[in-house]
Amino acid sequence: MKAEAQALFRRSYGDEPEWVGEAPGRVNLIGEHVDYAGGLVLPCAVDRHIAVAGAVSARWEAHSEGGDGNAYVRAVGQMLGRPAQRTAIAADLPVGSGLSSSAALLVATAAGLDPSLSGEEAALLCQKAETAASGVRVGVMDQFASALGKAGHALLLNCGTLAYEMVAFPDDIALAVLDSGVHRSLAQTPYNRRRAEAEAALAGRNLLEIDEPGDSPRLHHLVSETRRVREFVDCLRAGDKRRLGELISESHRSLRDDFEVSCPELDAVVTAAEDIAGCLGARMMGAGFGGSALALVEAGAAEAFAATIRAPVILCRPANGAFNQ
Repeated sequence: MKAEAQALFRRSYGDEPEWVGEAPGRVNLIGEHVDYAGGLVLPCAVDRHIAVAGAVSARWEAHSEGGDGNAYVRAVGQMLGRPAQRTAIAADLPVGSGLSSSAALLVATAAGLDPSLSGEEAALLCQKAETAASGVRVGVMDQFASALGKAGHALLLNCGTLAYEMVAFPDDIALAVLDSGVHRSLAQTPYNRRRAEAEAALAGRNLLEIDEPGDSPRLHHLVSETRRVREFVDCLRAGDKRRLGELISESHRSLRDDFEVSCPELDAVVTAAEDIAGCLGARMMGAGFGGSALALVEAGAAEAFAATIRAPVILCRPANGAFNQ
């Protein structure tokens, strides 16, 4: 994508860019809507990327063939204290599909403007920049995965302490990202309201120390999802693919019923995926209210799965993050 961003810059502005940065999207294997609650998450960077090429300019502007990213680029640049930039953005990462194109764009910009940043510094800066640019109170998971992911691994992140470790992901499981057909901006969904409800249910307590959620469905999701993350990691290490799939499916039911962030289109694509041979389990992925679902598929059945399901499919693998090259 770097070469495409540089070429787009030349076509758009008639001269050479001064810098270029690239970052991957992410798949969150399990641990949804717990990042901003200080819980455990298990994302991985994936082999789909956004690249940004830029140069100093009189004003902030961005040219892209897939949507307007100027606000995000500007937010990162201003937080780094950079002058205005004109940029070109290229991607093979679909916008609004649940692969966190916004985090990838932010991290790519940070990597291009200041490659001396550590991955942790870049992730935290980009979290603040996304909230500033979008008005959405995002967690830190997406930026950490995009900055620090490692090929062949998932990243187990404690969102309360920011401690993390890499967990090997098996070669014989493919990640299938399924487009629900409902594309949305988080600012136009109840995302912020769900976050406020989660914070109210926690009432200042440490999520990782709560054993019983009481009668709060929001808290029930947060507590049960944290347990699923822990068990998922254990199953990865033990090679228990059957249970991995069951945990993914349990996560979807919790997100649908307890946290209420699914939608009919996501539910339909999850059901369709689980009915196809080779699918271990599926769930909605990301903030919800549209976007994509994730299916874990036996690697040998992945191509047949993609040809069978009636939804656009991206087959991907865990990849390196922008600051882990």
